[in-house]
Amino acid sequence: MATIQEQIETLVALQALELEANAADRQIQSLRDAAAALDRAAVERESLVAGEKERLLALQKNYRELEAEFKVNAGMVEKSNVKLGAVKTNKEYQSTLKEIEEIEKKNSAIEDRMIEQLDAIESQEIAVKESQAQLDGFLISCREKRADAETRIQQIRQTVADLNEKIVRVRTAADPKCIAVLDAVKKKVRGMAVVAAEHETCTGCHMNIPAQLFNELLRFDELRFCPHCHRIIYWKEKEIE
Repeated sequence: MATIQEQIETLVALQALELEANAADRQIQSLRDAAAALDRAAVERESLVAGEKERLLALQKNYRELEAEFKVNAGMVEKSNVKLGAVKTNKEYQSTLKEIEEIEKKNSAIEDRMIEQLDAIESQEIAVKESQAQLDGFLISCREKRADAETRIQQIRQTVADLNEKIVRVRTAADPKCIAVLDAVKKKVRGMAVVAAEHETCTGCHMNIPAQLFNELLRFDELRFCPHCHRIIYWKEKEIE
């Protein structure tokens, strides 16, 4: 049967393996979170580019509507000019001239708006082209980063698998009662469940322990616990590995 010192050494080694496995799991989660953040950023940028394209389409639609209105008015002017040649009275002649003048005035204003729209369309086309190029570059970067993250995740998963195999072997070989004690302590504390006592101080909670308890640790005759944090404590100077 293993001595108390050997059992503590086993618990310390087991704890180190479990902490390393937990750290690796957190690293995997961190990589997944980073990948998810990239996906969200990509969706946001795609939405922004889609908005730029929608604004361009709206400008182009508005231009087409103005163009259609301009053509209708131009047709009305043409008909009025034909009508002008057939009028028989001065009153009709003046009325038709006024009608042509008003339509041409409308078309002049429409033409100004069309020019403005063309300028806006040109600027928006540049904005769309630039934002699309930026998005394309960002998406390429995202794919590369996700691929790197997935490669790293696979590597860490293998490390975790290897660690879990070692953990199973250590737990199987260890004294079941000691393992039960370790698991019970782990449920009560955060972080390490087995810690060293140095200079009559628990390195888990950094509180002083009674001198008598510290002296009892030197005997390695049973598992002992910090009276403050209730972690398993051992004498550091024994160089537990």
